[in-house]
Amino acid sequence: MKKNISFISVISGFAILVAGALIMFSCEGPQGPPGLDGENGVDGVDGVDANETCIICHNDGVVLLAKQQQIMSSMHMTGDAYARYHTDCAICHTHQGFIETLVSGDLETAEDIDNPAPINCRTCHKIHETYTEADWELVTYDPVDADFGDWTFDLGNNSNLCVNCHQFREVDPEPEMGGGDVSITSSRWGPHHGTQGNMVWGAGGYEFAGSANYPTAGSTTHADVGCVGCHMADVPYGGPDAGGHTFSMVYSYHGSDEGNTYGCETCHVDIEENDFDYKGVQSDVEDLMAQLDTIFDARGIGVGGSWNASSTTPLVVSADEAGAMLNYSIVMNDGSMGVHNPVYIKALLTNSIAALQ
Repeated sequence: MKKNISFISVISGFAILVAGALIMFSCEGPQGPPGLDGENGVDGVDGVDANETCIICHNDGVVLLAKQQQIMSSMHMTGDAYARYHTDCAICHTHQGFIETLVSGDLETAEDIDNPAPINCRTCHKIHETYTEADWELVTYDPVDADFGDWTFDLGNNSNLCVNCHQFREVDPEPEMGGGDVSITSSRWGPHHGTQGNMVWGAGGYEFAGSANYPTAGSTTHADVGCVGCHMADVPYGGPDAGGHTFSMVYSYHGSDEGNTYGCETCHVDIEENDFDYKGVQSDVEDLMAQLDTIFDARGIGVGGSWNASSTTPLVVSADEAGAMLNYSIVMNDGSMGVHNPVYIKALLTNSIAALQ
């Protein structure tokens, strides 16, 4: 005979289950052992509240927000600076490439970078490694072996991190002092764009002998100050377009671009505010560059760092002509117009002009 489950029996069973659950959750069992300190060595007693580590950075202050706003307007994060995902470019133009090659020591990544991310907070800082104030530490302070050259950059401060990328790359073909002719097949032949480390350090140029003497590499005051002293100097009014994590030396004020000389004033107390042409250095370099341009133009080499060369029509020049072209490109791509290392930069240009004349 078919048996039916009565409504009363269903209700009774459900009541038993509910009662059992209430008993289970209303009775408190023995308390477990206290948690241990984290393996990263958080100070305090066992069972430290994890929130205490988070609020070191994520608190009701706005310092972190201000720095984030600054880097969001920096050249590291804007434009097409990180639109270079191929193996040989990604090492400096993407976060992933920089971190990979910092560990591997290679000059290119193993593969092209998918979904490239720009240089950001986690590229330079040890974010969320210890969840303590140590997370603000830089990923490296080590001296940097030149990618192209037989020397080591050691600015002795945070700026060693910058030099990993801000140095020039392989020059191919490379002119050799006293060597044979050089066949150039690209209008953009030269040291690539990031020559600032070379100029601050004072090495890597084609050093003609001449009337101007070259300072010993790494011996200048600007090498001691490094990149951070000027490019991250605080701008009095604040803002997201100069100093700090913008790294910018130019800021907009009431619609006009002005020089961020606040870091310079620490040493050069007589510098005119917003004017980088201290003691006429930039004017001198501009004049020397113009003289080289005139020589290049007269020889059919090119002007403004754009050479009359292509893969179909190579530009064949002497080693000394190529060396002068290299020096011109180094200074042009440095962008400081002499400020980074006035003595070295002016010596490169002065001796190049004399050699070609």
